[in-house]
Amino acid sequence: MEGVKGVKEKGGKLYKIGVIGSEILVMGFKLAGVKAVRIARNGEEAEKALDELLNMQDIGIIIIAEGLANKIKSRRLQHIIETSLMPLIIAIPDYQEKEEEVDMLRRLVLRAIGIDILAK
Repeated sequence: MEGVKGVKEKGGKLYKIGVIGSEILVMGFKLAGVKAVRIARNGEEAEKALDELLNMQDIGIIIIAEGLANKIKSRRLQHIIETSLMPLIIAIPDYQEKEEEVDMLRRLVLRAIGIDILAK
């Protein structure tokens, strides 16, 4: 069985997925085949991990634990999280976080593809 390798661009280039989060979040994505994973326990480690993934030319999507994304203090990185389309940065709740923040994911998907896929 093949894991989650990445996403293809219109031209056929395969972009990888990167993940930043707790050991448990990262482990789940590693089991799915994602190789560009970074464990972060605080905002400082998350900033370093995000910079590393942003500097990788073959990353198309970065998934970051929402609690860590909220702890990033760098205005530059916060701006990138909020506006970047390539790579697309998606903040998801970690296993111990509440799932109330689905709204943020909804806004990111709407911004990226222009369709509200969660509309009722």
